[in-house]
Amino acid sequence: MIYWLDILAYGIRAVLLLYLCDGMIVFKEKYTKQGKYIFFLLFVIWGYWLANSAWLGKILYGEDGNFERSGISIVKLILMMAVCFFLIDLFYSGNTLIKAYLVLLYNTIAELAKFGIHGLWSLIAGALYDQLINQVLKEEIPFGDIDKFNHFLQVYQYVWQIVLMLLFTVIALLTIHVIRKYRQSMHEISRQGILFLMLSPAVGMAFSFVLRCIFFTRIGAQIEYIYDKHVGMYAIVPLMAFLCLLSIVYSVKIYEQLMSAQEEKSSLLFYKQQLSDMTEHVQEMERLYDSIRGMRHDMNNYIADMEQLLSAGSQYTNSDGEVGAEAEKYLNHMKDALDVMTLKYSTGNPVTDVIMNRKGQECEKGGICLASDFIFPEQIGIEAFDMGILLNNALDNAIEGCRKCIGKNALEIRVRSYRKGRMFFLRIENDCNGQSVIYTNENILQTTKEDDWMHGIGLKNMRSVVERYYGTMSYEIRDNVFYLTIMLQEKGILG
Repeated sequence: MIYWLDILAYGIRAVLLLYLCDGMIVFKEKYTKQGKYIFFLLFVIWGYWLANSAWLGKILYGEDGNFERSGISIVKLILMMAVCFFLIDLFYSGNTLIKAYLVLLYNTIAELAKFGIHGLWSLIAGALYDQLINQVLKEEIPFGDIDKFNHFLQVYQYVWQIVLMLLFTVIALLTIHVIRKYRQSMHEISRQGILFLMLSPAVGMAFSFVLRCIFFTRIGAQIEYIYDKHVGMYAIVPLMAFLCLLSIVYSVKIYEQLMSAQEEKSSLLFYKQQLSDMTEHVQEMERLYDSIRGMRHDMNNYIADMEQLLSAGSQYTNSDGEVGAEAEKYLNHMKDALDVMTLKYSTGNPVTDVIMNRKGQECEKGGICLASDFIFPEQIGIEAFDMGILLNNALDNAIEGCRKCIGKNALEIRVRSYRKGRMFFLRIENDCNGQSVIYTNENILQTTKEDDWMHGIGLKNMRSVVERYYGTMSYEIRDNVFYLTIMLQEKGILG
């Protein structure tokens, strides 16, 4: 019976570990179907072997298999943590540091849950046991058959272990559930964030190590527990254990609140940036319209001046052609004035017209050729403001990428767009230094700017727009050329 209880205990622990990892990290592709069952089976086998191996027991406790010091149990705990990490690393993909955090978190929760209930439940169960023995000794409960009494005590021990296991499961499961409520994924968490989250579990594990070192000592044939030496430990140990569990939960909650505050700050910066962009759009359009109004106002004077020049040219002809030269100069001046008002990039929408022409002027100043056949997809219901977010951020990144190309003269950015059914595709290519582009462990593009918490919002804002239209955004580098491809769906089919 005791062996089946051990198997059940490790089965519960395996389920708790799978529940903790579910959603935070993902199975490798080859284990997506049967991975959970194989993981569960291997965890139970390894855990049961570590707990009951006679060979390991002789190494740790000597030939007689007796505990001399409770601190030696730390070795088994470390071995179990190593097994957890091996299985998670084998079956799951993702950052190694994240896997180490989950292993530490899980084992710390298991240790603290066990110590949190062991003392109190031992006190209660021990009091019931002593009361039972006293009643037997006083013959208040007759037990004429000693075998029957021993069987009763054995059943009592099994019930004690089962209730202890149930209490452990409830506390560990509740703790993991609350942690998952606040932190559902480890996908975009930074290295500093992981180290911050590891601090509370590390403190909890250190408390567990200390407790294991002093939990009991063997004096001759007798085992003296810490509870026997200091009765107050029945309350102090559970209190410390539950405080450590609370600190783990609140560290996750506090981190999520910090991340939410940073997201709100990033959103505020985003809207501030967009307001600045829209202000520049309006100012650019006002300058354009002022030029048009000024040109219209002066057009009559231009026409009268040309009439005078042409009239003078028809009356006489200078051998030096002075009248003709003046007329030609005047026409060139008018042409230059018209060129200033002419938009080099015409996209079919005034907002994107201004964006493309403003970025075109920025490219000219930096010696970058901007080639574009972009046409605004008016028919598929994409908002000009959203398209402006995509173009602004994508072209800013493309210009920055070109500027980092040292030693290359002919720098180019190419903007292409096309429709395919109800899909709109935007593709931007730019020269870049492939070695300067950094990816995270999850293959996500990472900014190279020092204040990445602020400048990283550009890609996040682009992803937000793409997700709003149920689209996709992908990027790759080939031969020092950065390729960004964005697909958006027609708004009418999104409901």
